Amino acid sequence: MQSPLDTLDRRPLYTQVAEGIAAMIKDAGLVPGDDLPSEAELCERAGVSRVVVRGALAQLAGAGLIKISNGRRAQVMSLDANVLTASLSQGLATAQFSVLQALEVRNGIEASTAALAAQNRSDADCARLSALCDQMQDAMEDADSFAELDYRFHLAVAEATGNPLYAYIVQSLREAIKTSVSAGRLAQPTAQDQQRILTDHRRIQHAIANGDAAAATVAMQDHFAAANTALAQGAAPQDTGS
Repeated sequence: MQSPLDTLDRRPLYTQVAEGIAAMIKDAGLVPGDDLPSEAELCERAGVSRVVVRGALAQLAGAGLIKISNGRRAQVMSLDANVLTASLSQGLATAQFSVLQALEVRNGIEASTAALAAQNRSDADCARLSALCDQMQDAMEDADSFAELDYRFHLAVAEATGNPLYAYIVQSLREAIKTSVSAGRLAQPTAQDQQRILTDHRRIQHAIANGDAAAATVAMQDHFAAANTALAQGAAPQDTGS
């Protein structure tokens, strides 16, 4: 028979208060930039000490949900991709997932992203993607610059969808993308290889500019298929500059 003591919430009190504050943010309809109640008011509502409330606020700030500044109330934060970026970068660095696995996830997401970008892109989006391809052409001999531009290209595709969640996902994968691009250069060092990578991006860019969702999807899928092939054949983890 289960004892009432077995059902006690044994988590730290500040964690329980943090959950309560998060629920309050939702129930009150607060949005990014809105102030939370003062520490004194939170203490009164929760029936806990200032130390506990400060611990709860610190936990929420660490999770990227609120911002704490000296001399003013805590504020609700906008989505911050850096929170997930740190976790994913750590996962890649400590071999909790591989570059190939990251590519598999990106392939599933970015094929849809390309299609939606083709449907929703603006003239400014098209101009930005074209300019990034031009910059990639100029940076072919500079591995670090090329990797950064490659990431920015995929981010620009995500932003062209008009859905901020796609951009958030790509931003969170920034280090994984740049790591895979750099590995791809080691596996495919020839000028012909690098030109093929650029051609992949041009093909995606043209399909989006033409508003052809089906062609954009196929172009992105082919791009990742080439990346997976290079990874399987290479001696080191690699991407082909996706």
